[in-house]
Amino acid sequence: YFNGKALSKFATLVYTVHVLCNQPNTARIGLGQLKVAFAKFSTNQQLHPLVYDRAWGGLVSTSAYDNGNPISDFGNTFYNDHHFHWGYFIHAAAIIGHLDPHWLLLNKDWVNTLVRDAANPTASDPYFPFSRMFDWFHGHSWAKGLFESADGKDEESSSEDAFFAYAMKLWGSVIGDESMEARGNLMLAIMKRTFRDYFLLERGNRNQPPLFLDNMVTGILFENKVDATTYFGNNLEYIHG
Repeated sequence: YFNGKALSKFATLVYTVHVLCNQPNTARIGLGQLKVAFAKFSTNQQLHPLVYDRAWGGLVSTSAYDNGNPISDFGNTFYNDHHFHWGYFIHAAAIIGHLDPHWLLLNKDWVNTLVRDAANPTASDPYFPFSRMFDWFHGHSWAKGLFESADGKDEESSSEDAFFAYAMKLWGSVIGDESMEARGNLMLAIMKRTFRDYFLLERGNRNQPPLFLDNMVTGILFENKVDATTYFGNNLEYIHG
């Protein structure tokens, strides 16, 4: 998770220097370093490599297999937060591929596999289920993975939900996959409405209890309840992010 965030942030800096600051020679140094860092993951040489899980059909971190802790790496081994995790890698890959199209030749399939794991567009894929994370009925993703919960599935970070769709849209644009780009746009359009109705609460909202609206945000949205907190603590800055 944190490695993906770091790659995404560094990729954004490289893009900023290259395009907005118009300093491609300076950006080229950072781009080279970014490629080296990204290759550690695309060649599966990280501390906890990814493996394919045949039981549920997906890519998972070996972290929990290695240390026996189900919530290590934020529960990735148990499919928790996959769209959050992969979104950062996909975003970084989109920037690298935009700045260096030749890089796509060796990395396109790996990044596409991340997309298939979290947002596979077809039920006929024998390796990954259809739309693992995004719920087209509810209009947003769920981030609970395989963990049991008395209040059903939940999602805390609406921003990372949207970021995954944005990253997928960018990646589709970079590789010329119009269908993927369109799916990203559609997910973003749906989430724009859903977040306003269920996550980011304006006065007059009719979907959440009136007494809850002063919180302005849901914190964690469950299937059975809303809870003005986060998994990291009750600080107001955590909840409003």
